[in-house]
Amino acid sequence: MKRIERLLGLMKQSDVKNLLLTDPADIFYLTGFTGSTAYLFVSPEKTVFFTDGRYAEQIKTEISRDIKAVIVKTYGTSLSELARQTGKLTVSPKCPLNLYSMMDESAEEMLIDGKDLVSLMRSVKEPQEIELISRSFQAAGESFRESLSQWRYGMTETEWAAVLEYNMRKRGAKDRSFETIIASGERSALPHGTADTRVINSGDPVTVDYGCRFHYCSDITRVVYDGSDPFVFEIIDIVKGAMDAAKAVIRPGIRCADVDKAARDYIEKKGYREYFNHGLGHGVGINVHEAPSFNFRDETVLVQGMVLTVEPGIYLPGRFGVRLEDTMAVSENSCENLTAVLEDYVYKILQR
Repeated sequence: MKRIERLLGLMKQSDVKNLLLTDPADIFYLTGFTGSTAYLFVSPEKTVFFTDGRYAEQIKTEISRDIKAVIVKTYGTSLSELARQTGKLTVSPKCPLNLYSMMDESAEEMLIDGKDLVSLMRSVKEPQEIELISRSFQAAGESFRESLSQWRYGMTETEWAAVLEYNMRKRGAKDRSFETIIASGERSALPHGTADTRVINSGDPVTVDYGCRFHYCSDITRVVYDGSDPFVFEIIDIVKGAMDAAKAVIRPGIRCADVDKAARDYIEKKGYREYFNHGLGHGVGINVHEAPSFNFRDETVLVQGMVLTVEPGIYLPGRFGVRLEDTMAVSENSCENLTAVLEDYVYKILQR
């Protein structure tokens, strides 16, 4: 309930009279509910949790008794009635259009929380949240190290991904954070080259971008390379230098856009500006992509407790690409590397 009380305080400051939340991650954050379908109505007068009969027993242990729980037969009917009774109803910007349209027919007026207040709350992690994120990184790092002894050249990218994902599941991960990226050879020049049927050969640079979720997510990128091409190592060194340049400026009071600029300027000085074609990073938490972001548009000022990725890359079409990624927690005066469980950035598979 403490987070709901904080939300009510933000709502009062923003003159938001009530708020209907529809996103499962927002609802988990505020209530601890781990099911897939629920809605949460918050106002100074009452807090109401809507779900269906599948979760009637589950909510007895997950939902505070201070929250009124309603088991619905039809979500549309119940939420339309809520809209009618409320009159002027404010919804999260994540509200699905079909649900918005249904409630709009019943409400006197529908409003949207343009500030996305819960996302603002989630952008600054509490110490216990950072501990949960760190647990996810520990499992992800251990899984990668084990996979190095199990991967073989001649296997496909999808086979490498399956090995890594199994190792994360074996350690208790509820799911992967996102579709695992195993991109080898010329496919490593694809920034989002999710695992394909391509056979991985000795000497291929391989981008491994992956993570797992224990309610909170991890996100790591490393390179597997056993070749000796000096140009590949040159690009790796530049990307690593850009990462270090960005990490060096991360601290409270710095704008997200300025962190992005530090990495981009470094790559530009090395002559590869046009080959770094995405933002530097993003927030990580319950979802693997959260606010804020390291890109040229984001004016958010960093504060202690924010957790973001730093993932510069250089992608040379038809040849290869390199991306490296650490996830940093903003500390009191600097930042902490949550990805330190994998202290190296380039690895070789450990063939028996």
